[in-house]
Amino acid sequence: MKRLLNALMCICLLGAFLPTSLAAQTPRVMALDVQLDDRTGIPDAPEEIERIRLLTESFKKALAASGIALVPANDKLKAAQATQSATYLFDNVEHAAELAGDDADYLIIVVALKPTYLFVYPRLLMIDVKTRKVVLAKATQLESSWSDQNTTINNANRLAEFVKAKLVELAGK
Repeated sequence: MKRLLNALMCICLLGAFLPTSLAAQTPRVMALDVQLDDRTGIPDAPEEIERIRLLTESFKKALAASGIALVPANDKLKAAQATQSATYLFDNVEHAAELAGDDADYLIIVVALKPTYLFVYPRLLMIDVKTRKVVLAKATQLESSWSDQNTTINNANRLAEFVKAKLVELAGK
């Protein structure tokens, strides 16, 4: 009986420490909130802002659900998003990586380009913070009404799948 208890205790201790050691090997990913680059005649409609909020929330949930270790955006990046144009960090990759500093291994920036009333194109960049280079660039198309949450959520899931696949590929190198 004593051996059984000792064995169970060892298994519990291993279980307690194993996830921590595996998490240390998992790359830290910082996903910024999706920015809206609305170029229509009526920019930043409340319904579009809500859709972008849903896209951000769904994207981050999908990343976390796929086992990606998300770290929160730091204050420098939040300040840049709040004070600069929607495309500033997207267009200035090296500066964005510099702002991320040592807080993450990869930085994800998504800008939803809305050139017309009919389409929104979420464009994603994943940046290796150490090299300050783009390792993944993808775009999708949101072609639905503002009220169609399923299309928005599916689009977020697709973007998360791109990120997960790239992280798996990079881990294999």
